[in-house]
Amino acid sequence: MDMKSYVNDRQIRLVGKAWEIKRQLQLMLQQGGNTITLMDYVTGLHNPQPHKSLGNKPGPAIIPFPSR
Repeated sequence: MDMKSYVNDRQIRLVGKAWEIKRQLQLMLQQGGNTITLMDYVTGLHNPQPHKSLGNKPGPAIIPFPSR
């Protein structure tokens, strides 16, 4: 995508083709829900909620590639 987005504490600026901006707005609506305001969404971008820990599950194993 060639779309760019600029976010500060009071605004979101989307620059791109119409279909790119429409798609980004749809994704934002899915992430925030139908009842979230723009100010709440922007605040959430600057102050993300901490993720819940999934426990001490080991991550995926790393398979090294042979060097040439």
